Amino acid sequence: MKEKILALLDQHRIMTIATLRPDGWPQATTVGYANEGLTLYFLCGLDSQKAANLDRDDRLSLTIDHDTAVRSRQTKSCACCR
Repeated sequence: MKEKILALLDQHRIMTIATLRPDGWPQATTVGYANEGLTLYFLCGLDSQKAANLDRDDRLSLTIDHDTAVRSRQTKSCACCR
């Protein structure tokens, strides 16, 4: 399974990240990403709503987006803001 996930991550560079706004509603944003194995990196402005959401609550959901008709995969994770 790990090999399939790594292959998927290496084949694509776009994902959608969903975080929780202060009012409890989700905020989903499509971003580019880079990966080092199962570790994903993406850019996020320090003064953005996404950064504020992650600073307050580090839970997130993401989908790896495709430019083809292939099904996307989902995962649940925590984020670290540095």
